[in-house]
Amino acid sequence: MGGEQSLIHGLGIGFRDKTEEPLPPGPGKERIIVGIDFGTTHSAIAWAQTSSPEEYEVITHWPGQSGKDWGKVPSDISYTTSRPASNPTPAPVPSPSPTPSVNSESNIPRPESTSSETAALGFKWGFEVLPTDPQKLSWIKILLDPSQPRPNFVNPKKMTLPKGKKPVDIVTDYLGALKSHTVQTLERRLGKEVVQKSKVEYVLTVPAVWSDKARQMTMEAAIRAGLGVGAEEGETGLLKLITEPEGAAEYALRSIQPNSMKVGDCFVVCDAGGGTVDLISYRISSLIPLQLNEVAIGTGALCGAVYLDRRFEDFISKRIGRDKFDAMDHRARFQMNQFWETYVKREFVDDEGVQRDEEEEEENENKLFWVPVMGVPDDEDKGIRGGFLKLSRREVKEIFEPIVAQVLELISKQVIEVLKSGKGPIAAILLVGGFGSSEYLYQRINRWAADKINVMQPRNAWTAVVRGAIIRGLQGDIAAVQSRLSRRYYGVVHDSKYDESKHDEAERTWHPLRCEWVVKNRIQWYIRRGDVTTEQKKISFPFYRTVAESDLVGDAHQLKTELWVCDEEVAPDKRIKGDHSVRKLCVMSSEPVPVSRFTKHTNEKGEAFYRVDYSLDMTVTSGVVVYEMSLEGEKASVGRVTTKYE
Repeated sequence: MGGEQSLIHGLGIGFRDKTEEPLPPGPGKERIIVGIDFGTTHSAIAWAQTSSPEEYEVITHWPGQSGKDWGKVPSDISYTTSRPASNPTPAPVPSPSPTPSVNSESNIPRPESTSSETAALGFKWGFEVLPTDPQKLSWIKILLDPSQPRPNFVNPKKMTLPKGKKPVDIVTDYLGALKSHTVQTLERRLGKEVVQKSKVEYVLTVPAVWSDKARQMTMEAAIRAGLGVGAEEGETGLLKLITEPEGAAEYALRSIQPNSMKVGDCFVVCDAGGGTVDLISYRISSLIPLQLNEVAIGTGALCGAVYLDRRFEDFISKRIGRDKFDAMDHRARFQMNQFWETYVKREFVDDEGVQRDEEEEEENENKLFWVPVMGVPDDEDKGIRGGFLKLSRREVKEIFEPIVAQVLELISKQVIEVLKSGKGPIAAILLVGGFGSSEYLYQRINRWAADKINVMQPRNAWTAVVRGAIIRGLQGDIAAVQSRLSRRYYGVVHDSKYDESKHDEAERTWHPLRCEWVVKNRIQWYIRRGDVTTEQKKISFPFYRTVAESDLVGDAHQLKTELWVCDEEVAPDKRIKGDHSVRKLCVMSSEPVPVSRFTKHTNEKGEAFYRVDYSLDMTVTSGVVVYEMSLEGEKASVGRVTTKYE
């Protein structure tokens, strides 16, 4: 592995061009790295072999697809029990890719889905799902994290799940379809024998703003989908989670001109996708090899492009009337949304140099959008004429405004935090993601920056995250991001020995086993918000537990520990009834530990009890937190730790 790591290490800030002399393959078994960007509206897959890392490919051919190549596939799924024997009519493509993939070949046959394949799966996915399919499920990713506050600038929309299906089940099915298509693509490119002999490793991206529980659910769905199958006993790394903005940073910094940034510069990554907008900031500590350190606590929110779509539909519904909107034929509604997606949302720019009053704008046909609303009767007062609805630029800006304003607020707060850190000048804001490709969003951020900060849209911004996932996978254990900042407090709630100099006497209570006064519900924070964490360093929570002899059953006892978190800037030191800022994150349970490893004591009443001193060890990675337990004085862990999230 050493030679292979140094190979990737030496890539510096960019992959070699295909025309250069190929890099020599590393030793050991061939590995295939697969990056998966599971998005709210669209998902992407890229892959590479470790023997030729510069030859990575973004998959552009999908089942049910027609026409040109697409760098992403819709994150849609539809459950069905039957399907016509022939291949379905190709679905109209809902959202084009603005850029072709690296090393794509247009003459490679497109994969076709068959009725038997879909019948076996029990569902259609991606381009197979017609936009007009009444069973279509979209935005399934958002269901994994219900704790995220929903925006108040769109009307809530309920989603009815198939009977017996939970969100994690649906995500499992979708990720399983992505994996199956990936394997088919690899076999087509490399041959079945090569794929079977190679070790396939997956790198899956998650929003940085997501909760620990949502990340764990994503990991669970991915493993159930087969992305972690084949891991040898005790081995990790066949499935790796990284955050989306971290993946975007890995790629974006390698795609811009080398002289654009220097050691000591800070930059803000704004990953504006379909559902979430994530911001994360780094300082460059080395260019060759690329090394980054997080300098401000990451932030984010649900204010991605899908909420523009929701606001557009809400606008049309309000203009023509809810009854007429609900009565629209599904084909007419699809045509309406396609026009918005292709000709308005993607192409809209703020022509601030030509400020006109409303009447003048109304007369200028070139400045109007005519949205198809087939089947809706003409109404001059509402601007409906011949099956088209008049949409002014001012109205488009009103649709954009609440979402763009929230993105600007997130960027502003992030920039302030970077400046407060005093770690260095902000060289640039890197705008990536599907929504990050928006010309209007770029204009607004550029205007906000007022030429004081460069605003850059790296090439391939739409697929920057999945390209970064490939880079991260190829690096092995050598990650560009050297350190991160904790987004929240992590700790345990415990009984503390009463100290009259610290505690109120009214709070004390007698502990019958330890025979001493204690105060309950005290919190010991082991990781604080803003603490620096690295993947190489375990963070240990040392504590002890007393167990009455009468509570022991058999010669082994399971240790259970509750982990609590707080997202506030300043966390309290005790739990107070009615204060919801401190919440239980999960309960960790060890395998049964032999009682012989505990120490036996007798209290002043002559009652026997056991004391066990142990530690909870946490390793904070990009995507998930890894938990272990170990007894005091013993290097080995107490076995597998299961984690049940609240």
